[in-house]
Amino acid sequence: MTAAPDRSADRAARGPGLPPGPRLGLLGTGPLLERPGQLQVELRRRYGEAVTLRTFEGTLVLVLTPEGARQILTADPDGYDVIMRRAFTGIVGTGSLWVMAGEQHRQERQVVAPPFHAQRVRGWGRTIEQLAGEHTDRWQSGQTLHAYEAMLDISRDLVLRVVLGVDRGDRLREGRRVLKLLLETTSRWTALVWFVQRWWFPPWRRYVRARAAFTRFVYRELAERRARRSESDDVLGLMLAARRADGSAIPEAMIRDELITILLAGHETTATALAWAIYELGRHPAILARLRDELDALGPDPEPDLIARQPYLSAVCNETLRLHTILTEVGRVPREPRELLGYTIPAGVPMSVGIAAIHRDPEIYPEPDRFRPERFLDRTYSPFEFLPFGGGDRRCLGAALSDYEMRITLATVVSAWDLESIAEDRDVRHNIGSGPEHGVPIRVLRRRWEMQAMPVPEHEVSAQSGAEPYPRGRGGE
Repeated sequence: MTAAPDRSADRAARGPGLPPGPRLGLLGTGPLLERPGQLQVELRRRYGEAVTLRTFEGTLVLVLTPEGARQILTADPDGYDVIMRRAFTGIVGTGSLWVMAGEQHRQERQVVAPPFHAQRVRGWGRTIEQLAGEHTDRWQSGQTLHAYEAMLDISRDLVLRVVLGVDRGDRLREGRRVLKLLLETTSRWTALVWFVQRWWFPPWRRYVRARAAFTRFVYRELAERRARRSESDDVLGLMLAARRADGSAIPEAMIRDELITILLAGHETTATALAWAIYELGRHPAILARLRDELDALGPDPEPDLIARQPYLSAVCNETLRLHTILTEVGRVPREPRELLGYTIPAGVPMSVGIAAIHRDPEIYPEPDRFRPERFLDRTYSPFEFLPFGGGDRRCLGAALSDYEMRITLATVVSAWDLESIAEDRDVRHNIGSGPEHGVPIRVLRRRWEMQAMPVPEHEVSAQSGAEPYPRGRGGE
């Protein structure tokens, strides 16, 4: 690989001030809200390491290289405030880690983090495997569906089971309904633009109603738990049992806010990553064959932890997260003036890391637009070159669960079914994260042990199932 050029002399000559950049205004901010990954790549090509974006909401400095990411993410967290606090507070509430900073963030993260430690996450391997199998066993040969919607169904049930402890009956059906509604009413506008979070904006009113339904559902679960006075090892049970340094419990409102955060940060993002992995494997049969050879070599019914440790499976998942970056940026707001890549950033001017631009940098990833999992076998990338879950003290709390779920679910799907991608798709922003514009249309060809069976005609499958052959995607809000 060609070494990255040394830009230190250029930085030393820059002096104070902000990096160059365009004035976007209201109309020009559209690409930032709709296709941030593509915009970041173009900005790096035009402006280099860093760019200043002047939007209708104010000025933002965006760094587009690993060195810029390192300087932001390794600095003293006490020197930073929360980026986009007003918009995020409107979505998740004041009790979410997303809107906390400094000592409050550190203390609350220590209280909330234990359920997401890697050792505990590995204990859910069979549950993930079972849920993936239950959902995909309903597929039929010849059926056309959207991978995004199918993976959302699996991920939603996993959230209900391992986070809320809900797995059957009316509670499960209600949980599916309220989680689905909460996600569908969270758009890129309501999540990121604070001044439309008002009664006069219909999408915001729909979100408020969905959040109220979710709140009622959570509070009923909390009341039942306290009435039973029994301990549970799901995330909700562990949060109820957790205690702060002063011995106090986590308030109910904060538990609600953290659960909304978990849903928005982990539920859709994992499903999106799985949908993109299926999309790429359906387009690259040689890669799919190599992955299956690795999984088949494990024998019948291997332990989930053994599956998750397979190197090529890991490479496929990582390459998916690189090429289809879901969390396209993370940011901080400096409390005091900060030196960044040779520039002086004033206090209060948000600084953001363009993760998508770093993931598409040809100096780090040759042929960046090509899906090539082998690159993750050839070398190890630094946490500032590959950062799908963000970085620093605010790295995604559920990263271990998301990564583990992706590996086990993907292995379950590709071991059981032959699939093909049947249409082009592209990344667009859904809400805080990005995802497929058209939902990743795929065709289920056959079960792997039915290689001689002829695919069922698509119109027959639709008639049998009573469902539309193309469930709606998320892209066209």
